[in-house]
Amino acid sequence: MNGLYAYFAYGSNLLPERLFQRCPTAVPYAPAILPNYRLTERLYADVDYAPGEQVHGFVYLLRAHDVARLDRYEGYPQIYRRYTVDVILDDGTELPALIYEMTPKTKEIRNRLPYPEEYRKICREGANLHRIKNHFIRNRRRK
Repeated sequence: MNGLYAYFAYGSNLLPERLFQRCPTAVPYAPAILPNYRLTERLYADVDYAPGEQVHGFVYLLRAHDVARLDRYEGYPQIYRRYTVDVILDDGTELPALIYEMTPKTKEIRNRLPYPEEYRKICREGANLHRIKNHFIRNRRRK
């Protein structure tokens, strides 16, 4: 992918209009699965290594200047760290993609904090738009 970086979105960046505000030249690519991770609610979406589990998301192709913009938005490297992992496309192809995961310090501070309802709505809308498994449906508890 000449000069392009695959980026795996799994939270609010699933919603294209939101990602395009941050990365104006992003190109939607394909739904994908991040194997051996689980989605964790820590005020905002995060992922944790978890063998056997998976996170459904969407891959966008980004130019270097959009990666730099996304780094600033995500608070890299203080709030989120960025690294490359293999995601799996619908046809079974593995694709190296950038992901953002909260730093250990951020995880500790935000652990067990629920999503704001507006954030949950944005993530849910993005998941529905891409027709991927929706991790953002609120679990309702009876009182």
